[in-house]
Amino acid sequence: AMAPFPHYPIPADEEQRLRDLRRHGLLDTPSDPHLDRIVQLASAVLEMPIALISLVDQDRQWFLARHGLDVPETPRRMAFCAHAITQPSILVVPDALEDERFNTNPLVLDGPRIRFCAGAPLRSAEGHNLGTLCVIDHRPRCLAPRQCRLLELMAELVMRELQVRRSSMLCPVTGL
Repeated sequence: AMAPFPHYPIPADEEQRLRDLRRHGLLDTPSDPHLDRIVQLASAVLEMPIALISLVDQDRQWFLARHGLDVPETPRRMAFCAHAITQPSILVVPDALEDERFNTNPLVLDGPRIRFCAGAPLRSAEGHNLGTLCVIDHRPRCLAPRQCRLLELMAELVMRELQVRRSSMLCPVTGL
């Protein structure tokens, strides 16, 4: 039997956050070349094998774009990003095996064997963290402040892309 792993924290604004996420109309949509470019860029610039745009839904994290990972989603209870969305800045996990939040997590112990993860929150115009832009490695790492800043800048590019996409769905007259 799998060792249980700790519960993920629920953001204080969870109800409004989920409503905001749904309003963006992003879940289960086809891949987008603009977002695919950003995850490729994040992977290359930070020299990480995996980069993801992860949206944290009620019970799952769903990958809006992914580089270096084949699965489209994982359960929220296994998601590093479920922890990342509860804080205002980047979550960095230098070594998941040394972190009691993650050292019994199946994504750490089995495939994809996550050891390092850094996730920058994707903050909507309404102020809710919808998910993250995250980078992952199979070995312990640390990020220099300059690299954290680059991840934050790329997360801002993702949010701008999502805002452009959302405004293109709205009626120019009514804003609905």
